This record gives sequence, structure tokens and C-alpha cells, in this order.
Amino acid sequence: MAGRLTSQVVAICDEALGRLQPGEARTMIEGVRAKLVEPLRVAVAGSVSSGKSTLVNAFLGQKIAAVDAGECTRVVTWFRYDPYERIEVVLRDGGTKTVQFLPGHRMPESFGVPVEQIGRVVVYLSNEALRNAAIIDTPGLNTVTAENQAATADFLGLADGSKESVDSRSAMTQADALVFLMPHVRTTDADVLTQFRSLFGGSDLSAVNAVGVLSKIDKLVADGDPWPTARRLAERAREELGDLVATVIPVNGLLAETANCDQFTEADAAALRQLASLDEMDLEDMVLSQTDFLDSDLSELSREQRHRLLGRLDLRGIQVGVQLVQQGVVGAAALLPRFRTESGFDPLGQVVQDVFLRRSDALKAHVGLCDLRRLTYLRSDGLAADELMTMRAPLERVELDPGLHDLRIVDALNRAYRGDVFLPEALLGDLRRLALEPTAARRVGLGDAAIPSDVANAAAQRAQAWAVYENDFRRSPDERRLAGDVREGFELLWDQAASGVV
Repeated sequence: MAGRLTSQVVAICDEALGRLQPGEARTMIEGVRAKLVEPLRVAVAGSVSSGKSTLVNAFLGQKIAAVDAGECTRVVTWFRYDPYERIEVVLRDGGTKTVQFLPGHRMPESFGVPVEQIGRVVVYLSNEALRNAAIIDTPGLNTVTAENQAATADFLGLADGSKESVDSRSAMTQADALVFLMPHVRTTDADVLTQFRSLFGGSDLSAVNAVGVLSKIDKLVADGDPWPTARRLAERAREELGDLVATVIPVNGLLAETANCDQFTEADAAALRQLASLDEMDLEDMVLSQTDFLDSDLSELSREQRHRLLGRLDLRGIQVGVQLVQQGVVGAAALLPRFRTESGFDPLGQVVQDVFLRRSDALKAHVGLCDLRRLTYLRSDGLAADELMTMRAPLERVELDPGLHDLRIVDALNRAYRGDVFLPEALLGDLRRLALEPTAARRVGLGDAAIPSDVANAAAQRAQAWAVYENDFRRSPDERRLAGDVREGFELLWDQAASGVV
């Protein structure tokens, strides 16, 4: 269901559609409207073998996205909510084909048509996780397989002007947010994120609609706890990527998938207990490598049991599981929440909730406004120019809505990151908290337990500090405008807190 801001933009679309005759302009506005009334669309992208589909499964709480090489991993796959579960293959020529799930609710190994003819695959699931957001799984970027690279680049709108790129660019402009996976940060990752931001017509929204994931953290160290290294690398990645992402979160995707997807059984827990009973040195020898684990004669576990454990936990997860069993954590039901904590998935889920879903109404409305405003300036024989120009005044009224002020704060943060304006370190910290923190208390630098009066007092102090900066005659016009936006943001927080709404 559309929020208050998106409903206003939908109303502008409806008014225009009531005036327009069938043609290019009407088709474009219908596309904008369709996007506005649907749930937020979150794309998951990254390099080949970065763990995209594994993380999609963790988000869904259901192991359905294909993780092994095959046709399913070579096409863009949408996961959408519908009580009637099915798989629809959308062909490039506009046709569709319905495909059945395999036993166990698994994706088929083949769709019955050449992959080159497939525009996208849409998987409809009766899954509560999809009620508020559609999830889009993409093939790998920066891969030696040219068709995989092309499929994702097309979907992300990053390819050239070929027919395939044009067809798929339409799909990417329907993605409102991006989860971008990186085993480590490369120059090409920053390039992709920069191009993703460019899709929004200069609105510079990637600090609010893109999140980086440092994936496969269990591979970062040869032995021991990978988290100290993972946290350090994630912080470095966040600094290097700057305003291209809201933040970078380290995650063990396989452990998150296992914890969320009901794949770990009591038989698996019993296998961990057997391993926990081994001599410490024998266990160390077994987990040196996957080959050592599978071939070792130090345990009575069957090869099938060992394969199952590797497939669900990998070596690091097995070590974590054994340690938990030795600490007295017994049984699958007790182990699963500990695996989830160890995976780092909950902080990512919280960021997606706070950064994407909390702002979904404003974000979708803003993108719709950008699309419609660009449309009012297009000129071609197929566009009704006079009718389109009449949208400008109502668009301007929505753009002034206080509900969109949150995005102006994000834009201010981007300008500060780019160096368009200079801010003292304390004020830059203020701005980052105001733009990215999920709660009013944290936006003014307090803990979540702060009471409304404390939040109001802190917001008033921060507004005063920004007013001083804004009125400093040494500041440039751009710096004063930015300071005015931020001051207004803290004043809005003060007003909410003083009214008891935080």
C-alpha cells in the first residue's frame, strides 16, 4: 500500500493519465505509477561467488534461491509475495512461461528455454518477508562469464545502449535499493556503486538506498575468530566507499542461511556432539581444510554427515558449533539462535529495516518525483509536451513536503563527503547521525533509553550549534544552505520530541 507521500505522487500520475491519450507519455507515466504502488524493491548484487543467493535465502528465511552454478544463477530473479506460489519465466520477446517447483520447493535446474531468451524470472512466494519488499537476486558482476556480467550489468542499468541493456535498464529503474556484496573492496565495486547512484538523476541517494556487505568473512583468516579482522576491514571499506553506501556490514552468509532457513536438524546437532567429544588436537587436525575434514579417520561420522555439516556450516561454522556444544549448548533449537548471532545477519537486517524500509515512502516518492520531473522536460513527437508541463506545479508542491526533508539531510551528507562544503569534524558527526541513525535519540547523539525531554533538549542544542554555523559570515552560500537544512532537521526533531513523538 502506498504511503502518504507516494499517494500524493500517484494522484499526480492519475490526474495526468486522465488527460493523456494512449501513447509514449501515457505509457511512461503508467510505469512510474506502477512502481509507486508496489512494495519496495531491493536488489542484491556483487561479484561472482560473493554469496548473493545465500544471503537472499537468509533474507527470505527459506532456501530457494539457487546457489550452485546453473541456469538459475545466470538470470535476474525476482522474489515477490503472492498466496498462489509459482515461477514465471518472462521472455525477452514479452512472452511468459509458468514453471513448476521441484520437490522440496526448489528451483528447477532448467527453465525449458535458452537462457539468452530470458529477461527475468519471477518467483511468487507466500512468504511474509516479501509483503513489504520484493527481493531481486542478480548474477555476478566482474566475472569471466560474459553472459553473467551482461545479465547483471543490464539489470543494474550499467551496460551500453544495446537492446538487452535497454530492456533491462527498465527493470533496474524499478529497484529502489541495493544490497551490494564484496568479499573485499575493489575499484570496480566503487565504479558499480557510482553508476548505480547515477540512475537516480543526480539525486545522490546511494547513502540512503545502498548498503555494502563484507561477505564470506569466515574466509578472511586461516584459523581462529575472523570477527576482529572483519570489523576492521568493514570500517575501512566504509571509509573508502564514502557516500556511495550507508554503511558496510560484515556477514557470514552461509551461517545466516543455515540459521534462518530451518536446514539444521537434530541429526546435525548430534554430529557436532560427536566432534566435540574428540581430542582437541585431533579436532584441530580435522578442520585444517575441507579435504582433511572429509577424509580424516579420526571421527566415526560418515562422509554423508560430514558433507551435510560442511554444506550448512563450513569449517568456521563447525568450529563455532563444537565450541558451543562444549559450553553446554545442546540441540538444534538452542544452537540456531547462536549461529544467527555469530553470522552477523541481525545487524544487516536492522540496517535494511532502518535505512531502506523506514524511508521507503519518502524514497519511493522522491524517485517518482525525479522520474516525472524529467518526463516533463522530454520533447519528442510521441510525447504530449503541453499536458506534461502541467505536472510541474503539483510536483513542486510535493517536493516542499516536510516528509521529504529526511532525504535533503542525506543529500547534505553526500555534499559534505564529496567536499562540496567544509564542515568541522563535530558537525560532520552531527550530520551523519541525523542522516543515518534509525531513532530520534540516536540522531541527537543519545542512547535509545533517552526520554523525550532529553531528546528535545539535545535537538535544541544541536539546532543552535548549526544556527551559529549558518549565520557565520565566513561561510559560503552552499555551506549556509546546507547548515539551514540541517538546522531545520534538528528543529523538526525538537518539535516531535517536545510533542512526545519520538
